[in-house]
Amino acid sequence: MAENNTNAPLIETSAVGFTYQGSETPALQDVTLSIGAGECVLLCGKSGCGKTTFTRLLNGLAPAFFPGRMLGSCRVGGLLAGTAAIEEYVPLVGSVFQNPKTQYFNANVTDELAFPAENIGLPAEDINRRITAVAERFGIGHLLHRSIFHLSGGQKQRIAVAAATMLGPRLVVLDEPTSNHDANAIADMRAMIEQMKDEGLT
Repeated sequence: MAENNTNAPLIETSAVGFTYQGSETPALQDVTLSIGAGECVLLCGKSGCGKTTFTRLLNGLAPAFFPGRMLGSCRVGGLLAGTAAIEEYVPLVGSVFQNPKTQYFNANVTDELAFPAENIGLPAEDINRRITAVAERFGIGHLLHRSIFHLSGGQKQRIAVAAATMLGPRLVVLDEPTSNHDANAIADMRAMIEQMKDEGLT
């Protein structure tokens, strides 16, 4: 069960490491840190240093979906990686992957925003209210009901971020959200991150 103690760190790791199944080389080694609620933290390092692997521990994808051997501990909102079921992370952590099109389930923007809420069985009235609120928050009302395939890369990324916040998570994990985007799209993403931080998201 996820904790909601605002005084406790939202994320705590202790000497956490991870080696993917079939590999002899650890993808992540000896990471110890504590992140409080509302903090905005940037993980940086060269390609292959373990940034994506760490995000997979934060959102429950590793080791549940990406099997491997984990050392140490990684706790997010009380959920312990490797012990908590992946569905327990759904209302707690929103994720935006490096390539947003890999996470779309629908071709229509409105349907894509609705999907996380439909997936956990929220009533239609609640889903519509959440779509309206998220569209207003991120300035994407003009993109509703459009085909995702007709959006620019920056617009697709905005939809991915908006969808990641549909369930009101406490943590949003972004994996290289500005890669391959132009200056305008990067500025938009920065503004979205600032807004989420102002709203108390980690």
